[in-house]
Amino acid sequence: MDKKYYKIIGKNIAYYRKQKHLTQEGFAMRANVTRSYISQIEAKNLDVLPSLPMLIHLGEILGIEPYLLLVDKKT
Repeated sequence: MDKKYYKIIGKNIAYYRKQKHLTQEGFAMRANVTRSYISQIEAKNLDVLPSLPMLIHLGEILGIEPYLLLVDKKT
């Protein structure tokens, strides 16, 4: 996968998480992952990219269509 998607996914997860007023810890608990995992994704760690099933799961928790996590909003 193109490395730019790592940054886009991390930025979008952080954006939608904050829109839902969720902390990394609260979001991680709902997703059944560690806060560190969420932090690494949001920090655009190039070694951590969620799998497709995980992206779907995170999108469901955020109340959005998972494809929105891949869209570069160019803000």
